[in-house]
Amino acid sequence: MTNIHNNHIEPNTKLFELIDAHPSVVSIFSRLNISLPFGDISIAEMCERDGHNVELFIVLCRMHIDATYRPDKEALSATMISEVVGYLRASHRYYAQYMLPHVARHLDEILSHCDTLSKRVLSSFYQEYTRYVMSHFEDEESNIFAPIERAEQSCVRDLASLEHPHGDIDDRTNDIASLIIKSLPEVVPTPLRCAMLDDIYALRDDLRTHSNIEMFLLRPIVDSTLKSE
Repeated sequence: MTNIHNNHIEPNTKLFELIDAHPSVVSIFSRLNISLPFGDISIAEMCERDGHNVELFIVLCRMHIDATYRPDKEALSATMISEVVGYLRASHRYYAQYMLPHVARHLDEILSHCDTLSKRVLSSFYQEYTRYVMSHFEDEESNIFAPIERAEQSCVRDLASLEHPHGDIDDRTNDIASLIIKSLPEVVPTPLRCAMLDDIYALRDDLRTHSNIEMFLLRPIVDSTLKSE
């Protein structure tokens, strides 16, 4: 496997090498509607081909690879706002159309092995979780992303609300994992439990990255842009 350290991702890095070293970046291509195959092109060549900001693409890759990575505020610019918001909107669609339904399909397999009470409890819990997450996304779309796109001053206040709801989502995601680990009937096959846990933890980690992008990429750009006006 190619060894590319997070800090060594550069515009001339080959996309194959990037993906080979860090498979977690694959979902970025889906959200940005970037098509494969890539042949032997670099990040810069792909961004030029598909009309993406190369510096922003590299920042997104680094944030997906390393949860502790924080973009250099000096490297951020107002020209990135629309693409960052577009990426966050695409992430909402990715969760709604792919990740949440994917987890639900694994859950259905598990429920087929459960007694009536366990089915009712787990199914109800996941449905409520999905409703809560989707409601949060809708609130962000209307009350954060739309005002930013309209360049309204009110969005500065609204951005302060980004932190707490994501913490609640994180707690609820962990609660689902806890149910799978602690409370399912013993008849549920271990491979199904493990597959479900893989899905849940992948969803949790991706949502954490989503929150980091809002807090440490979108918010600094918007704050800096509005304060300079």
